[in-house]
Amino acid sequence: MIIGKKAMGVGQVFIFIVAAITFALIMIFGYKAISGFVSTGEDVAFVQFKTDLENSVRKIYTEYGAVRIESFSVPSEFEQVCFVDLNEQPNEALKKIDSVAYAVWQDAQESGEGFGGADENVFLIPPAPVKIKVFDIKMDNNYLCMNILRGQFSLALQGQGDHTRLVIPDNEN
Repeated sequence: MIIGKKAMGVGQVFIFIVAAITFALIMIFGYKAISGFVSTGEDVAFVQFKTDLENSVRKIYTEYGAVRIESFSVPSEFEQVCFVDLNEQPNEALKKIDSVAYAVWQDAQESGEGFGGADENVFLIPPAPVKIKVFDIKMDNNYLCMNILRGQFSLALQGQGDHTRLVIPDNEN
């Protein structure tokens, strides 16, 4: 009987080891699955932002005189958004704010194509995973940069018939 009791003790240790290994594997796979869901959620949020922005600008440009204030949600990793009028001469002041946007703007002007000479006219900091190009836009100083606070920013969109004018809403700082 003493031999049987020793065997039971060894058997219990083996069961505890198997249980610990199983628990560790469940935790590892669970962590990977949750990380994947979070990453996918951020990708979906970015695509939703891109689609909302493109649709809002495209929808209002033909409505001459119409004004809409739109709020956009951006994944929290982004700190700033800049819009550039590629048909106008580059503004040197933008070089200090967003050098990538300035370089794209300058290349579009040097190519002589303006709006058609670049694949993007909306720039995020840090850089967006995909390029964003909205319909023909105009702003004061030929560019508009604004900070993104807690994943949100607002923009006043004014329909001008052949383009959309972008303005920071009056209630924004």
